[in-house]
Order: sequence, then C-alpha cells, then structure tokens
Amino acid sequence: MNKGDSVKVKKGVLEPDTEKFELSDWQGRIVDIDTATTEEGALVSIEWDVKTLQLIPADYIIQSEIEGLGWEIMVLFESDVEITESRDNESDVKKMQEEISDKYYWSWLGEDGLRIAAVLGGMERKDEMICFDIWYKYLNSVLSFPIQAVVLESEYKGLIEEDTKVEITALSTVNDMYGIMAAIKVTENKQDFPLCDLDVMDERSAGYQFIKDYTIWFANR
Repeated sequence: MNKGDSVKVKKGVLEPDTEKFELSDWQGRIVDIDTATTEEGALVSIEWDVKTLQLIPADYIIQSEIEGLGWEIMVLFESDVEITESRDNESDVKKMQEEISDKYYWSWLGEDGLRIAAVLGGMERKDEMICFDIWYKYLNSVLSFPIQAVVLESEYKGLIEEDTKVEITALSTVNDMYGIMAAIKVTENKQDFPLCDLDVMDERSAGYQFIKDYTIWFANR
C-alpha cells in the first residue's frame, strides 16, 4: 500500500480506541504510513471519504471535539484494510469536513456548546453578522421582557459603571462591533447597551441561560 491509495476497512474491524462501533466498509485515502514493524503490520492513517464522513456517529465527533482530537482521520493497521476504488475527490472531502466541522465546532464547550450549536444550526461560524441575526431572532422568540440584569463590563464610565443594576426592556439592534444591543433602563434613563456585557440576575430564570449561552458564544466566536 502507498500514500494516496483508496482503502476499505475489512469486516469486523472495530474503532480502535473505544471499540464501540464497527468500521466495516468505511472507506478513505491513505495520507500517511508508519512502517514500524508490528505483528499486525504497518500503521496507516486514513482520511475518510465523503460517504464515510456521513456515517461517523455524532457522539464520536462531539467527544473528539471536546478532547481536541481529529475525527476526519483514523489510524488503523494495514492488515485491517484492503485496496479499493475511489468514490470521490479530495475537494469534495474537504467541503464535507468543513460542513461537519461547522456543525459540531461548538462541542468543545461541552453542554454550553451543544446548546449554542442547536441555535446556530451548523451555520458557517465565520459569517458573524448572519450568526448575530440568528441569535437576535432566537432570543426575541424565547425571552420575556423586562429582565433584571447587572452590568459586567462597561465602556460608559461615569454613566453606567460595572455592577450597575439595569432593566432590559427589549433587544434593539445588531452591529458588527458589539453584536446584539439591548434597550436598557437605568433609573429613568434609557439607552442601548451590548447584551454581551450584561448578566441576568435571576439564575433560575429561563432568560438567564438563553443570554448566558449568547455571551459565551460572543466571547468564543
């Protein structure tokens, strides 16, 4: 076998780390070969093809993202695979990898990341303005106003200090620097303020988790 060869996993071969699922008929291209002598032969690194990428269990991808491990390539013994015909091209593989990566990217944040991913629905994370719009529509659909909050950070020194208690009366606009702006009321004064710099006071309320998820996404986007 050589680098670039298309290979198929033989019947009965299990995923080597957990042995929780079979890899039978999974297919991909050899991208590296370790010729160190073992009883089972050389170790081959296989980059899965498009059809196989679509078969990878979601929980395996999520756990790989949490642990910072790759799911698109797997190392098997040469004796576990056999030469086969290619089913796609490398550009199609890269495109599918990007789609899956976008869908599961936030998994590294654990439970918070799963909720964030559910909101964004696999949207390309680099399209920040589109993501802001999705958050804006989502939060408007699930939040009930007014919401009592406290200022975590402020650029309005002398006007609104950190730890100031405010009332969120609505979500107003979205901009590319501060993201979603909240309409807030401080005593009798009203103005817009970055939602990412506010923390809901009642941790038992549904609004607390919704806004917290947004602020976590904003900080890690």
